[in-house]
Amino acid sequence: MKKKIIAGICIILAAVVIGLVVWKVSSSGDDPEGNGEITLYADSVGMLTGTGLGAQNRFAGVVEAQNTLKIQLESDQTVKEIFVEKGQSVEVGTILFEYDTEDMSLKLEQANLELEKISNSIDTINAQIDELVKAKKKAPSSEQLSYTTQIQEAQMNVKQEEYNYKVKELEIDRLKKSLESSQMASTIAGIVQEINETPSFDNYTGEQQPFMSILAVGKYRVKGTISEQNMQNIYPGMPVIVHSRVDETIVWSGTIESIDTEKPISGGNNGYVMAEGSGSEQASKYPFYVTLDSSDGLMLGQHVYLEPNLGQEEKDGMWLMSSYIVQDDGDPYVWAAGEEDKLEKRAVTLGGYDEEMDTWEITGGLKSTDYIVWPSEDCKKGVPVQKNTGGMMGGMNSGMDMIPAGGDDGVSGGEDIISPDGDDIISPDGENVVPGNEDGVVPEGETTPIPEGADIPEDGGISPETEAAS
Repeated sequence: MKKKIIAGICIILAAVVIGLVVWKVSSSGDDPEGNGEITLYADSVGMLTGTGLGAQNRFAGVVEAQNTLKIQLESDQTVKEIFVEKGQSVEVGTILFEYDTEDMSLKLEQANLELEKISNSIDTINAQIDELVKAKKKAPSSEQLSYTTQIQEAQMNVKQEEYNYKVKELEIDRLKKSLESSQMASTIAGIVQEINETPSFDNYTGEQQPFMSILAVGKYRVKGTISEQNMQNIYPGMPVIVHSRVDETIVWSGTIESIDTEKPISGGNNGYVMAEGSGSEQASKYPFYVTLDSSDGLMLGQHVYLEPNLGQEEKDGMWLMSSYIVQDDGDPYVWAAGEEDKLEKRAVTLGGYDEEMDTWEITGGLKSTDYIVWPSEDCKKGVPVQKNTGGMMGGMNSGMDMIPAGGDDGVSGGEDIISPDGDDIISPDGENVVPGNEDGVVPEGETTPIPEGADIPEDGGISPETEAAS
């Protein structure tokens, strides 16, 4: 893990160097106002220190069973009695339901009669063949071809009846086994999730719904949602961090098991989201699954947050690259975007120093929502600053969904909505509510998590109970 963290940070450092070269070239003559001033470009402290990664790449998830027992009924089977109900806990061997054996007994009796009929038909045709063979021997040469044709046709009929006989035997064996095991028992310990007494089909996949589903207990996984625009941000095998929605300090670790691109998720807007910079282009949303290292403390159906594990849990605090900090004489400071996006000196308080990574811990003076500029000879108080709000290091993390699918109120159906300044999360999966000002811009740092257990409609909208709670 240590090597992965170092490699990841090295990539970020390389990207910063490349970004600086591009900035230096592009900003050397940049004078948009024609007043002799250049414009400097500032990056988010949260992006530079990793303290903002969790918010930008955080997805909503729900805890579900690692294993599910799905029971399908044969088309010719009927259920006489169901012994469990939805939500009931069952153990291995618990009797779930019983088939109607009377109906199967009648079918077995009918199948035996049909089998006997097929056997008699075979005997009759064979007897006809024997008679045709005898007649052919006595017939003149002019009638030989006719007898040969009749014999071959009869032989084909025998083969067809023999095939029908084998098929009927298999049917009888299946009915006998069904009669011997008329009661269906659970093969796993779990909770009865659904019972579909009336055959139905999934509205989205078109697959037939199982008669009964049982969720295994003890082993959980987490199901998240991602759009095709952000598919490149995760991959099977990627380590992730799972956060409790009630207490951010409670976390679990896991690994992305798979991304199911075969079954897009439908919801508001027919399962599509409008992606940043895509105009009218639409993006599908897909489920992905996380295998947990430990599920201690998690509950089935619990809502959580997911984010890529980039080592942010390995080292607490805000650690900034030393090259951003000026400490030649006097107190250390950074060049930061101040009021009206004008450059200013910002005094910072330093904690420990990581020699291996060449980073200082910032214990005061900066927030993850601040923007800072790399120190250079162009850094002077009052110089205009352009914030890189497109993502990490001037656009490396662009492509976040701006308006995910949700209810009629525009609340997200599965991922983050970013405010116009690129800083704040408006709503991941419709479960964070952030009031905006009269211009529609979300105030920095203002997110109100919905309490655990609040009623969240399936279409991603906000219920009255949730709205009141927030």
